[in-house]
Amino acid sequence: MNLSIYILVSLILIFAIFYIMKQIRLAREISLKDTTLEKIEEKLKKHKLIGGRHKRTNKKNPPII
Repeated sequence: MNLSIYILVSLILIFAIFYIMKQIRLAREISLKDTTLEKIEEKLKKHKLIGGRHKRTNKKNPPII
């Protein structure tokens, strides 16, 4: 009985360590992508989500491209 508990606990610890390592690798991979504020703003301006109103409603304050 004691041996099975030790084996079960050790397996859970091994899986937990692998999961944590995977999460750290994923976080590093995401942080290496282009997440600078300027690039995000450029993408939003291209999609016209910020920087002005819709073309049909009012051409005041058009988006800067």
